[in-house]
Amino acid sequence: LEKATPEACCQRELQSREGMIVNREACLKGIERFQNRQGCYTVILNSFETYVYLAGALAIGVLAIELFAMVFAMCLFRGIQ
Repeated sequence: LEKATPEACCQRELQSREGMIVNREACLKGIERFQNRQGCYTVILNSFETYVYLAGALAIGVLAIELFAMVFAMCLFRGIQ
């Protein structure tokens, strides 16, 4: 029995649903070079690792702004008294 490969597993030029399939016939025959073998978890983890530094830098920037605002508010409060 030949194991059928679903078309959703075929590799595309752009990694999206709209991208053209690289080689549909070879993919459906089961040639691994033209198939996506990574699971969703791996793909999501790789995407997250790409943006984790950006998220960290953004969080540090927000923290610095909040700290500056707090010091400014304390200075204003001391000036009023």
